[in-house]
Amino acid sequence: MKQFAGLHVHTNLSDGSDPVCKALALAERNNVEFLSITDHNTLAAYTEDTFSEADRLGVKLIPGVELDVIHEGKQYHVLGLGVDVKNRGLLDACAHNAQVQEGYNLDLLRRMESDGLGVAEADYHRYEIPGGRGGWKLLNYLMDAGLTGSLLEGLKYYGQYGFKTNAIRFISLKEAIDTVKGAGGVPILAHPGEQIPYDQYGSDNGAFWHELEGLLNAGLEGVECVHPLHSFGLQRELMALCREWGLYISGGTDYHGGFFSKQKQVVGGQFVSLDSVHKLINHITN
Repeated sequence: MKQFAGLHVHTNLSDGSDPVCKALALAERNNVEFLSITDHNTLAAYTEDTFSEADRLGVKLIPGVELDVIHEGKQYHVLGLGVDVKNRGLLDACAHNAQVQEGYNLDLLRRMESDGLGVAEADYHRYEIPGGRGGWKLLNYLMDAGLTGSLLEGLKYYGQYGFKTNAIRFISLKEAIDTVKGAGGVPILAHPGEQIPYDQYGSDNGAFWHELEGLLNAGLEGVECVHPLHSFGLQRELMALCREWGLYISGGTDYHGGFFSKQKQVVGGQFVSLDSVHKLINHITN
């Protein structure tokens, strides 16, 4: 009997390492009844074949996406759950975000090329990411060009050249909320404990709660309370806040396969119980 949910999963259609079919197989194996593939700024996972395979495995798909947003000069992530994957406004928002993200990566590459680091934009455009790795194209290219020994090591160049994600012209938080709602979905703040500084051992996290409340007041309808980078204490506090404010509780493992840390390498398992997210799932599926 399936008893779990996985409402935050990435595949190789964004920066995960695994194809959609493997994510579905892992969900079935780990007793996940409801699964949402939430690739960054793309809905490409949601094909007829994906829905057919999910049906065959007995996994119920909740169409989703993870959008990059900018709010008051800072980058955040918003999950759109239960969305219409053919909605023009949502597709346009995804395309805009993907375009500005890649433009940002290209600007960094050009700076590195001008400094003689052995990379070339022409080579980059011809380059294809090897299967099974995860990460985005520039990280893979830098590793195969011999500049790094791992994908994540490539992040150092963003810092060295002063490239900050806060400067990318992603859609605004308000635009993301309106777009997700316009596509029939529920806008959820993703992993606040990863996006906002929180000291799980500290007694004063006033700045965390102040920033979080400011985001929620923009019109978000829920919070990803259950996440592998949230302590149990933070998880409980976030759930209590959601109940107090009448917000939906969401949860997921933020699965990326072999990319990122081991904390993000599980689909379902016994991480997110259906009980913890039943109100959200009932709202989306009814």
